[in-house]
Amino acid sequence: MKKFDLLLLGFLLMYLSACAENPNDPTITQVEIIVDNTREHQTMEGFGATHLPLVYEGIGDVLGPILRAKAIDAVYNQVGISMGNLEVALLESPGSYKQRANDNNDPFKFNWKGFQTFRADVMKEKVVDLAEQFGFDNYFLGQKINVRWATPWLDHIRNTDYNCYLDEAAEQVAAGQIYWRDTFGVVPRFQMLFNEPLSGNRELLNGTVHDVVDIVKRAGARLRNEGFRDIKFVVPNEETEEKSLKTITAVLSDPEAREYVGAIGYHPYPYGSVYASIPKILRTSGRGKPDRKRIAIRKQLRDLGKKYNIPVWMTEVSHGEVDPRSFDNLRGRAIHIHDELVYANASAYFGMNNMWDTISHKEHFGNNDLFSAKETIVLIDNDTETVYITGMGYAIGHYARWIKKGAIRIEAASSDPLVQVTAFRDDSQKCMVLVLINNASTKRELNVNMAGVSLSGNLWGEQSTEIAYWQPLQPFILNNPTGFMLTVPAKSVTTIIGQSRS
Repeated sequence: MKKFDLLLLGFLLMYLSACAENPNDPTITQVEIIVDNTREHQTMEGFGATHLPLVYEGIGDVLGPILRAKAIDAVYNQVGISMGNLEVALLESPGSYKQRANDNNDPFKFNWKGFQTFRADVMKEKVVDLAEQFGFDNYFLGQKINVRWATPWLDHIRNTDYNCYLDEAAEQVAAGQIYWRDTFGVVPRFQMLFNEPLSGNRELLNGTVHDVVDIVKRAGARLRNEGFRDIKFVVPNEETEEKSLKTITAVLSDPEAREYVGAIGYHPYPYGSVYASIPKILRTSGRGKPDRKRIAIRKQLRDLGKKYNIPVWMTEVSHGEVDPRSFDNLRGRAIHIHDELVYANASAYFGMNNMWDTISHKEHFGNNDLFSAKETIVLIDNDTETVYITGMGYAIGHYARWIKKGAIRIEAASSDPLVQVTAFRDDSQKCMVLVLINNASTKRELNVNMAGVSLSGNLWGEQSTEIAYWQPLQPFILNNPTGFMLTVPAKSVTTIIGQSRS
């Protein structure tokens, strides 16, 4: 046996012994936690969303400066969102794409009047410029190929001249990047090329896996020819894990296409699926019994990423089927984040949208039920000028407020399947971060042991229960540099931070 496995076996025996000694007193159930700094996993990219400016060509800015400032602070300062795709398609009203006409018949000559530069200007002014002060610096363009809604004229070209179709698609990609570079001096590291191209939204209307591979190659080559040497694509972001795996396997199997892939993106739908539905999360992983099929497909995505040294990202989830303000939403999404990070080795986790408001909701859905909008980070009541951080936002915050880009997830194990733990080492800040989820209906006494690292000074952090979210913990003295004891309440999420030393 490996040293880590022997340690785990020993702690399991200690746990069983503690249970046997106190069979009638569940309030002192002990749990052994092992954090092994010598076993490293993925390097974290961050936590994100699809970013909307909530400005429309038809009705203008629905927030105004005061409410926008409150919302920006909630999303990027309080929750700590630092990355994600900028939705740069022009909307006449919420959820209604303004169809783009072909700029001209030459895909190698830009007619800038045919591109939606207004949307880029709004996104930069209303979101990026305001959020950068809070660390929002890892954004990239969602300059997606959308034949179904935004550019349906591409479907005709595809059917008559496939080669021209690829060049026209590549032109759209290049135009967006050129505009951001030449106007704002911004060249992101990534670009989201598709959002559910062949499944779900089916944004490559009538498209095939062959189309996806060819567009990746043609758009990637076009960017290189335009002087963008380093931009890579986040693909394919299909509706389900299986469909994402199938599409990205084809892309990565092509050596030319593979050169342009920066991250493997996937979604955990359809609606009502295990990781879309909060009740299902709480009935499976929340009871110590994660769904085997969902774990197996995540391990396949993980292994594919390892094979080609490409990170894996979970790039969208919504429709949790519970009130977005509820603690069930918070705990369910905290569990979801744990599972994506542990089983898929995901280095990025996205909620749905950065923010959403009552005016946009009514325009899009035809009703005033703002809280039917699930898994958006922040919800905004325009009438009362109230900004709500959702359970998804609070769940992400338990990670994103403390775990920054470049932190490394290290091995962590729990002797109790109802207590989940993820651990991270941030060398730039010389700290360790643990996120602990107690899914039991009683409190747990945690005995945390650190291997391969020592801590110094006091430990601090924050905790969420059904009563209150993100409550600061009283700093406590670390008497043992390689371990500590902590009692966590029933059904709680706790983040612990400590300074590490070599």
